[in-house]
Amino acid sequence: MRYRSGVMDLDSRGPGLRLGWRIALLAVVMMSCLPAVAADDYAEGARAFERRDYAAAHTIWAPLAKANNPRAQYGLGLLHANGWGTDRDALRAQHWYTMAAERGHPGAQYNLAVMRDTGNGIPRDSAQAGFWYTEAARQGLPSAAYNLALMTLAGDGLRREPAKAVAWLDRARPMDRARLITALPEVEVAVRAANIRAKPARDAEIVGNARRGERLRVFARQGEWREIWQMNAEGATRAIGWIAARLLDGLPAADAAAVRLDRFEYGPLTDLKARRARRPAPPTVATTTAGGDAAPASGRLLRNSGWLAGFDAFDVGETRGRAVRVATERLNVRAAPSTNAAVLLQVGHDDIVQVVGRRSGWRRILLPGQAGSGWVAAFLLGDYQPPPGEHLPGRAARIGARDVNLRGGPSMGARVLGQLTRGESVRIIDSHRGWREVTVPGTSRHGWVAAFLIAGETPPPMTTAENARSDDPVGESGG
Repeated sequence: MRYRSGVMDLDSRGPGLRLGWRIALLAVVMMSCLPAVAADDYAEGARAFERRDYAAAHTIWAPLAKANNPRAQYGLGLLHANGWGTDRDALRAQHWYTMAAERGHPGAQYNLAVMRDTGNGIPRDSAQAGFWYTEAARQGLPSAAYNLALMTLAGDGLRREPAKAVAWLDRARPMDRARLITALPEVEVAVRAANIRAKPARDAEIVGNARRGERLRVFARQGEWREIWQMNAEGATRAIGWIAARLLDGLPAADAAAVRLDRFEYGPLTDLKARRARRPAPPTVATTTAGGDAAPASGRLLRNSGWLAGFDAFDVGETRGRAVRVATERLNVRAAPSTNAAVLLQVGHDDIVQVVGRRSGWRRILLPGQAGSGWVAAFLLGDYQPPPGEHLPGRAARIGARDVNLRGGPSMGARVLGQLTRGESVRIIDSHRGWREVTVPGTSRHGWVAAFLIAGETPPPMTTAENARSDDPVGESGG
């Protein structure tokens, strides 16, 4: 082997070696060009899209989308959602938006949220809408943050948390934030000083105070209390909490009309930039009011954001401890409840998995065929009714003591979810030190039980007399 001026001389090798090097170099060059080729193809489709040659854009993007290019998947979602260059098909639009959203595309996440929130061509599901608004808002999409603020303020699809709603509102456009503030009822403190409390009760924690003449915005009412938003002169939040109504002036009358805000002023995204939302043509949707049923109406979908007392956290239904069906072609199982978390494995369409936990729009499932668990998006799971006698995950066991506490975690300090009786059948699905995670077949009950209270697991760690002296409110046998 010779080098010329520090460069290896390939021609000094034999014909076979020269051919091998050339093939290897060609392979490296081809591999390095693949992303550029894909990017060029996408850009060609984008140029066709911008000149409104939607059929050409569809032809170019289709193979890229199947190869998991999120921008092409989002583009196909736009085409199918609007009937551009292809048939209008909400289900296909949902499919491609979902594929791109799972890969972190903010525009797809936002449009998927709008589809779920409005029920535009697919069943309305506010919990799924809240999940995808959250993902898009975290990536800096102001329209998603605004809609998410309203949902969180109303407890629609998400737990009602005014403080979190205000935090999301801070990520929205300043004009939207100002518009919401102006729409809320304004009151004035009528006494020298008024305590702001964490809950509508006189013994609740004091989280702030307001002085005479200070102006506050009102979120909700509950009995003789008003939930208020206190801001400083610059509009920054100082406190959110409850004040007794008798300490305030200027309260709206009890029969005052509800405050209404445009929920979807900007509608779905219709361009490829995924950073702004165009005003859509007025859709035919339902107008929803607090505590009322949907009624046909024209114009934008509106959301009551005035007197919100009585709104509860939305619950998509208890699924823990039972089998469910995978309702999409391929479902990522992730290490944590986030689309940014590592993918542990994938499960396929109609696979049956066991749900053992939940967090917001995510479900924790047992990993099929191996130890451990992972997280999947809840809206990609469907109902499943196992036939009689079908094998259930975990191993069968029976409770070996009377009145055993079923707890929310592997600890004596964990919340008691209920009780199990001697001889009751359970399935052990996980273990942690001296505890067993169990499900109760045929029910949605799921939790943790001390291992020694399950027949044949481990001997008791203490005597009956010691159990009797325990101050912890446990079951008869120490669970």
